[in-house]
Amino acid sequence: MVNTHEPYAGDTTHSPIRLFAIGSIICAMLSAGIMAAYVPHPSPLGWSAGFLVASALLVLAAVVGMVLRRNFAWRRFSVVAKFVVLMTAVISAMLEYVFVFDGMRGAALVIMTIVLAITAIDIPILWGFAVARHESVPSRS
Repeated sequence: MVNTHEPYAGDTTHSPIRLFAIGSIICAMLSAGIMAAYVPHPSPLGWSAGFLVASALLVLAAVVGMVLRRNFAWRRFSVVAKFVVLMTAVISAMLEYVFVFDGMRGAALVIMTIVLAITAIDIPILWGFAVARHESVPSRS
């Protein structure tokens, strides 16, 4: 419920931060999907690396966009994001183990590790921002 005594500083409009985060996840999944499409043969790394770079740039844009926001509910963001970071770290570690145990080596392993790392950063940003943007924050006058 919105407290009417404090100015509402939440962002209920379409925020570019959400678009950057979702675009980053899509690019990371495209990178992994291209590599998976060629299994068991070696995959071409050009497209996967290109989508990976795009994903990294989009997650960087989401982080910069959040840092530059005024009156952002960082406390609420951190409460939500820290548990999501734990969840994504566990899932990423399990997937990394599967990749190594299954014999993935070289550039393919590096790309998949970076995809996991970006996803483990991006999902907490998306979830934490989705909650924190609706928080009432006192304005700093």
